[in-house]
Amino acid sequence: MRALLFHCKNYRIKIDKLANRPKDIMPEEVNEKEQKSSDCIVILITIEKGDEIEKVSNKLIIEVQKMSEDVGSKNVVLLPFAHLSNNLATSEEAIRAIKLVEEILINKYEVVRSHFGSHKSLLLDTYGHPGNVRYREF
Repeated sequence: MRALLFHCKNYRIKIDKLANRPKDIMPEEVNEKEQKSSDCIVILITIEKGDEIEKVSNKLIIEVQKMSEDVGSKNVVLLPFAHLSNNLATSEEAIRAIKLVEEILINKYEVVRSHFGSHKSLLLDTYGHPGNVRYREF
């Protein structure tokens, strides 16, 4: 698993169309065409082949908790983002991992989970303080 975390003033997406790459992608059904959040931690998440889903998910959750304490925000956005690796897990594995992270975080945080398998217009209006961007590999 790879993750890029941002502390954002504002986050907004709009789904433009479903993805057709990689060739075996299986997009989720679209429930929301647009989402937004403010003063949030946006996490771009890539699940890779061979990831032990529970293990890497727990490590990401710990990292989110640290960042939340550091920046003082309880708003979290989970954004599937295949562009951090060339060694992608299957759609099913990726969705399962992101849902697992969501299920655990939702007990302590306000969580928005973005759609898996779509092209999106994306706004990340980040803060400029130290620690506002973090890259992690688990």
